[in-house]
Order: sequence, then structure tokens, then C-alpha cells
Amino acid sequence: MPSAGDQPSRYAGADTDLAFHHVRLATTDVGEAGVLVLKSDQLVAVLTQVDEELYCASGKWFLESGFGRLNGYNKMFQSLDEARDWIAARFLTKGTVLALPLLLGINGAAGLI
Repeated sequence: MPSAGDQPSRYAGADTDLAFHHVRLATTDVGEAGVLVLKSDQLVAVLTQVDEELYCASGKWFLESGFGRLNGYNKMFQSLDEARDWIAARFLTKGTVLALPLLLGINGAAGLI
């Protein structure tokens, strides 16, 4: 796993610009693996890797805290890739989501936009 001083992982696509900064969180004596998730240089989430000795969820990632559109979610992810996809989906613009029925040819979609 990258250390806190390494370059962040960057993901770009569908209305997102996410950066994952790997850090150690001071939640235990030895620290806990964590990731700060930034979108356009703004903190949107803190993920922690679940401690397999305390929980039966080895290697999974938990949304410890979300901000803005991610506020109020309690979610577990199998991997950071799954977390990235879920977070990116929360930032799809309303125009993108509402335009989807038009692209698929669903009747009545014109009234949605």
C-alpha cells in the first residue's frame, strides 16, 4: 500500500475528478489504514480499512465520514475500486441522470428535463 507521502491515486471520468490520498489514521496505537478522498481538491470522504481482528470483514473499506453529497451514508466496500465507483456515481449531475431516459428512448422522458 502506498505511504502517506506518495502521490495520490487519481481517477477521472463521468463528471468526476477524484484523488485518493493514503494516510494513517490515529484511531489505534499503531494507526489504521485510511484514505482521504478529494473531488476537485475538496475533501468529500474519509475511508478506513476494516481491522480483520476486530471485525469479520478482512480488507474491506468503510466510509468513515462523508461530506456534502456523501453526508449521512454508512457504507462498506469490498475494495477501493468499488468505493471509487460508488463515490463517483454520487457526483453525476442531475442533467446527466435525467438525460439518460432520453438516450434510452423511454416514453415521457421529455417532461423530466
